[in-house]
Amino acid sequence: MKKKRGATSMGELARFEVLKCIQEGLSITEISRYRKVRRSSIYKVLKTLVDRGLMTHPKRSIYELTNNGIKGLHSFVAFRYKIRQHNLHFKIGVLESPKNWNQRRNEMRQMPYFNRTIKLKNNEQDLFNYGKLHIKTTTKSIIIKMPTIYASDWEQAIIQAMGILEDSLPNIESRFKIRLVKDHKSNIKIISQEYASIQDALAKLYRCEGNRIYLTGDDGKIWLITDLSFSTDELEYIHPNKATDDNDAIAPFLNDLRAHPTTMSDMKEHVGKLQGVMTSYAQNEIKHQKVLDETLLALNELKEEVKKLKNNR
Repeated sequence: MKKKRGATSMGELARFEVLKCIQEGLSITEISRYRKVRRSSIYKVLKTLVDRGLMTHPKRSIYELTNNGIKGLHSFVAFRYKIRQHNLHFKIGVLESPKNWNQRRNEMRQMPYFNRTIKLKNNEQDLFNYGKLHIKTTTKSIIIKMPTIYASDWEQAIIQAMGILEDSLPNIESRFKIRLVKDHKSNIKIISQEYASIQDALAKLYRCEGNRIYLTGDDGKIWLITDLSFSTDELEYIHPNKATDDNDAIAPFLNDLRAHPTTMSDMKEHVGKLQGVMTSYAQNEIKHQKVLDETLLALNELKEEVKKLKNNR
């Protein structure tokens, strides 16, 4: 029996959409409405995902993505964006806390977050959520690790992250019985952030050569690396305080290099030629200056001779 053309790609698309919807917390009924298919078709796809180790089925009507499932989801979505923001941690000062707050410090919690983005084109509803908020309590603050965010640039990524944080603060305050915002004021600080340039040509080049980049700044902290994350070549800016500045500084250079490809050997050759021209120019300057000095000396001698002739008359 011959396989229909396009059947594999349609099947992969169905599996991806079901993975995405399960990760976003949709029910089987909601997924069937979203994909405009019967519930039985969704269950068949779910069984395939479980058999492939991309999903688990611990309880009836409960499905969860495995680590391999999350990696596959990331790899598929990565082709649509340029930047992956991860390991973003916000530290927020606790303004009011209950009496037993000291006993609850160093507590770790996870809180699901569903980032819903509505696309108006073709009435498509695109939902993304790649993880949960990880919340750690300290004596005077809480630390929130944000989920991974994909965007076109780091500005859009941080805007999305701030939107998630703003929506989550009331829920966090309610769960921990604390106040993080008072009189429209709060003490929020970014303590770590990393940005990865997705499908990066430089990272791919180093990977193909069996190498990786590790650049360390004057402060002794690594700020740039190449990595293969979620089966995607990435150039990562990982300095806790300067990741966005590093991205702004490096991106224009790499984009220009991409538009005008060259090598260090080419640059060395061009610099060598330029150095030769400057050396010749400097030698000519010396010769010209020597001629000018000799001309001036001759003019001074001629001037003295003319003066002597006038005195002899």
